Amino acid sequence: MKRILYTLVWVLGLQVFLSGCDLFQEEDFALGAPPTAADAAFTYEPSAENDNIINFTSPSTGAFIKNWDFGNGSKAQGSSVTGVFPLKGTYEVTLTVFTSGGSVSSTQTIEIAETDPTLLDLPVYNMLTGGNDRPEGKTWVIDAARAGHFGLGPDTDVAPIWYTAGANEKAGGGLYNDKYTFVLADFEFNMETAGDVYLNGAQQGEFPGATASPVGDFMAPYTAPDNLQWSVTEDAEGNQFITISEGGFIGYYTGVRTYQIISLTENEMMIRSLDTGNEGFAWYHRLIPEGFTPPPPPPPATTTLPVDFEGATAPPFNGFGGTTYEVVDNPDASGINTSARVGKYVKGTEGNWAGIETALHAPLDFSTNTLIKYKVYSPVAGRALFKLERLDGSADPVEVFADVTKVNEWEELTFDFSAVPGGTYDKIAMFLDFDNNNGGTFYIDDIRQAAETAELTLEALTGGSAKSWKLKPAAGSFGVGQTKGSDNYWPNGQDISGDRPCLFNDEYIFKTGGVYEYDANGDVFGEPYMGVDPAACVEESTLSANAQVWGSGTHSFSFTPATATEPAYITVTGTGAFIALPKAYNGGEHAAPPTTESSVTYEVLSYVKNGNTETLSITVDISGDGSTFWSFVLISE
Repeated sequence: MKRILYTLVWVLGLQVFLSGCDLFQEEDFALGAPPTAADAAFTYEPSAENDNIINFTSPSTGAFIKNWDFGNGSKAQGSSVTGVFPLKGTYEVTLTVFTSGGSVSSTQTIEIAETDPTLLDLPVYNMLTGGNDRPEGKTWVIDAARAGHFGLGPDTDVAPIWYTAGANEKAGGGLYNDKYTFVLADFEFNMETAGDVYLNGAQQGEFPGATASPVGDFMAPYTAPDNLQWSVTEDAEGNQFITISEGGFIGYYTGVRTYQIISLTENEMMIRSLDTGNEGFAWYHRLIPEGFTPPPPPPPATTTLPVDFEGATAPPFNGFGGTTYEVVDNPDASGINTSARVGKYVKGTEGNWAGIETALHAPLDFSTNTLIKYKVYSPVAGRALFKLERLDGSADPVEVFADVTKVNEWEELTFDFSAVPGGTYDKIAMFLDFDNNNGGTFYIDDIRQAAETAELTLEALTGGSAKSWKLKPAAGSFGVGQTKGSDNYWPNGQDISGDRPCLFNDEYIFKTGGVYEYDANGDVFGEPYMGVDPAACVEESTLSANAQVWGSGTHSFSFTPATATEPAYITVTGTGAFIALPKAYNGGEHAAPPTTESSVTYEVLSYVKNGNTETLSITVDISGDGSTFWSFVLISE
């Protein structure tokens, strides 16, 4: 019996929506006879479970809409509805019916003899009001200090995917100084506005004195009326809604007073509402109890470019708009992509904007690598969108398109972000077949930054005489990973230049005549394989005798220019000759200093000349099978 009772209670003022669409089809209706009082007649009786739960029935067959007002702040629609009356009192219940000839209403008085506290002891009531133990009610405010407290999305979704406000973004606009108190007794609602409210431009005509807000849209002087009430209803799908009586509302006013509860806990409430002035819009507010300080959010799972999907841990992309994402075997390991594993992107059908997104470990640096590229295997030709965002919402997003021209074949897309400032954007989103809402299964791989490459020549490497190169003091300039240019093994996106100044002041000097000189500038970063334990910056002179081969010295080099099918290569030769990392060589890592002359060949990944700045990216395969690479980014002095 208790389960039945609570099931009925949850349908407080149940909105029984019409499931058919015939009402809205264009037909040539003739005006019918005016409705009579008999059309609005209704009967009622207490339910078998509880005298405070009343079942109402309208026998009229000529009405196509039947709206009920239970006189307790809640409403319903349909021929057979249930009203819940937890509190003792007299209630005027009104039924309004609509026929082809007009509308008519009737009212009956319902007497509830006793208050039933059990009907008020519900999770939604207790979290919203504080329950019976909090007779003064519970006051909620907009969660202004955290990003995402206010947002916009399509009414076909339940997420603010179009826009979310940054922390305190709407300060001074009439939104953050409002308070909303829900009291359990008599379902009382108190709205304190501090003299002004924030509203959509389409609603300014309802508020005398409305003026443009300094944070967009409008604000207006407003004091809410007394004797406001709230109610909670539930639809057939189990969605719950808060409705505020005439004159009251929550947050940004868009012409509605009913709010879907997206989530509700003791200390947080997310609500969604529609917009009478903008069809297809859905607005979101996140509220917290007055005086509550939310704990800091956990850091988001992040991704570091490049992304190749080969690791044991899948890069943390999230799907939106119904999109799903997983890492799978390459469906067609051929052409430009013979990777074993790739990302699978099954596009959702909630909108053409459905896609995937991920936070980045650090903001993207566009000082040299101004392009973003990735490989795609698509079932259709069309446009792809690559979007840059700022996690805290403090910068406007940047969107760049590229064309997918091949079907069921791997193709590389390039997105040019040369006009975008570096160090700003720490989130990426990807959209495929952007102009259509047809779903589809897509595969992606090798997401990375790249540069508008120039051809590295011997002249560029030596400067025509002698040119000194150093490690670039930035994230991604020194590391080891599964693919060329990656540092996902170590240091995984960290900038280590501040921790190893003795490494980043080393000079690698290429001179005409094949002369290569390494100058440590007095100190080196010593590691155990060099006889330095623990690893640290040490004076070059303190290296052991056998490790001196890795100190400053002169060697030789050769340069192999790129061809149409092969990249350029730099080979350094000598006892202990190296670039950037002493232990790395082709096919392995030294466990101790070498005693004989040998060569190390580095593949040139890119060379960029941007004004007076030159950037050279190189890599060496230490596995011998293409599974592990040390990669370095050098800049010219």
